Amino acid sequence: MSSIISSSLALPALTSSTFADYIVDSSFKLDVHSHVVPDIYKAALIAGGYPVENGTVFTDGFPVPTWDLTSHIAAIDTNGISYSTISISAPGVSFLADDCCQAATLARELNLAIYNYTQQYPTRLGAMCILSLLDVESSLLELEVYTPFPTPLSLHPQTPKLTKTVLPRRTLLRRRRNVHQRNGTYLDDSALNPIFSALNNRSATVFVHPAEPTCSAVALGHPGPMTEYPFESVRAMENMLLTGQHANYSSISIIFPHGGGAMPYIATRITGMASLSILGSLSVATTLAQFKNYIFDTASSTMVMQLIAMKEFFFFGGTSNIVTGTDFPYDPQTQAIAGLEAIQGNGNFTAA
Repeated sequence: MSSIISSSLALPALTSSTFADYIVDSSFKLDVHSHVVPDIYKAALIAGGYPVENGTVFTDGFPVPTWDLTSHIAAIDTNGISYSTISISAPGVSFLADDCCQAATLARELNLAIYNYTQQYPTRLGAMCILSLLDVESSLLELEVYTPFPTPLSLHPQTPKLTKTVLPRRTLLRRRRNVHQRNGTYLDDSALNPIFSALNNRSATVFVHPAEPTCSAVALGHPGPMTEYPFESVRAMENMLLTGQHANYSSISIIFPHGGGAMPYIATRITGMASLSILGSLSVATTLAQFKNYIFDTASSTMVMQLIAMKEFFFFGGTSNIVTGTDFPYDPQTQAIAGLEAIQGNGNFTAA
């Protein structure tokens, strides 16, 4: 499950129901997809054997950006972002597959670091909890640490507990090679059922972030985020459909980043083949209903054709299942600004 669940699950502190009980000004802009790179994480990646070139660490063939909290706040101010949910990107903690205890320890340290960031800016930042899917028991214990928060902008209790693990990749699942897969296993793996059951009981919102697949040779030596990530998201959704995982845990809201990867473009192909007897004879209506129950963010998906494809995918022009994501700082600030402008200018979306 290395790819999309690659050994870590990121659960945002925000749930889709959280804002339902509050009046949010139309100018409020929420970014569900932004990352942090704590020093302890970069050090762990280096210790784990990831290559370093000219002082920069590379994961999945892509440079890990320089990050600090002050710059993050400055960036969301520049972008007009009211609230930013922060999480750890791929590969999560899955690169510690040979030592589950170490992976669980790192996940806890990262969650505490993220929690501390949100405490410094409680009205601007929300946390997404990362789980070490390599160790189901530790993941279940980590979930217990998270508790519901009283209001949308007061996301964390006074005690050192992160907020309820719900969401977005981010519940982020990742591993050395992936987030929706762990060691080549995807989210439909029955070993993860206890985690899915716990999330389902909480009606959690989970963010599923892709990572490089274990069969990385297919990338032809190119960075995983370029092509592999979008298709790993498709594989995750496809597997959860064909194995019944999504239907069995239907109370979980799942966010897939990057416009849902390639799904808006090949959904009809998958639905058609899923209706064949060799794949379970799933009705087209059932399959489409499952797919359209997901949530997609706009990170790296702001061209006109992408925005239109997403809107058409969600019931012919619907936008309620599309949320803003910038992928900062992995996507440069200049790209984030242009992307936000494109969403409003090219997709007939509102400023919020």
